[in-house]
Amino acid sequence: MTNTVEITFYGRGGQGAVTAAQIIAQAAIRRGLFASSFPEYGAERRGAPVRAYVRLSRESIAAREPVERPNISVVFDTRLLEVFNIVGTTRDYIVINATGLNTVKPLITGFTGKVVVVNAYEISTKHLGKPIVNTTMLGALLKVLDIVDLETVKQLVVETFGPKLGRLNAEALEEAYKVAQVMSP
Repeated sequence: MTNTVEITFYGRGGQGAVTAAQIIAQAAIRRGLFASSFPEYGAERRGAPVRAYVRLSRESIAAREPVERPNISVVFDTRLLEVFNIVGTTRDYIVINATGLNTVKPLITGFTGKVVVVNAYEISTKHLGKPIVNTTMLGALLKVLDIVDLETVKQLVVETFGPKLGRLNAEALEEAYKVAQVMSP
């Protein structure tokens, strides 16, 4: 790991981007790292674009401003690629909720990093009965973020959501981790 890994979660109100950012930061802290996590809201309403920022480091983190050039962008909804300059600012990985790389290729033209694709809507609906994709997207993120482990994140998911809902979310997270595909655009 470089000194600091910066991640930006792009979601819509109600999809759980802020919660996902908090869980990944807590997982890093449990692994003995330093972490900071904070959201940025537009109009606070269901469906409005939301960003949540995470910094993970082996050293103390002094930065408190938004992440402008994340190593990893986690995109909960492909339509957000048109709202934010994700392709132009992401350095290494875009983790995206899509049915396949072909569906997002036209939207990520010019991106030179790797893309992680997972059908988070399908997986979350299968396990939770609704398309709340935060834990599913965490599973896909863990394909490329090796400084936190799957078991720690699953444990935090159960703690966050309680025994029954936590177990269902942990199952969605694990399935997404297994099926997410890392590709070059």
